[in-house]
Amino acid sequence: MAKADLSEIVCSIARTLDAVGERWTPLILRDLFVGMTRFEDIRRDLGIASNVLAARLDTLRAHGIVESRVYQTNPVRREYLLTAKGRELYPVLATLIAWGDKWSAGPEGPPVVSVHRPCGRHASGVVVCEECGEPLTAETVRWEPGPGARRGPGTMLVGDFIAAAE
Repeated sequence: MAKADLSEIVCSIARTLDAVGERWTPLILRDLFVGMTRFEDIRRDLGIASNVLAARLDTLRAHGIVESRVYQTNPVRREYLLTAKGRELYPVLATLIAWGDKWSAGPEGPPVVSVHRPCGRHASGVVVCEECGEPLTAETVRWEPGPGARRGPGTMLVGDFIAAAE
């Protein structure tokens, strides 16, 4: 089945999912963030089919999220590295991990914890207001149309709901 094209939906979530929303992609990104760079290491870690991994890495490359470099020429072998654009996805993964640790980890607790290098303490993904530093929650934000807002596929009603909430 062909992947649905979300890139034309006037929504930042849809456009982001077009780049990183396929099955396996967040786990591939996780492996890249922990330092795994070689195709075979990622494939073995995830137990993913080579063709699926290659397709996901191609999508990430096409979106400028990863770059590849040849580390061996005979046979050709590549390593995959996060670009600056890719590294900016870290907060997205950190909040997914935090949610999973809270709601899905089970009684054993989280399988992995992250440690903030500067202070040495366990860190958890929290989204905060870039102006005042307070945590953002569903209760503390409101939605307003942005400069790129327009009615179209995937956004036929959302603007009406935003306007009604004001």
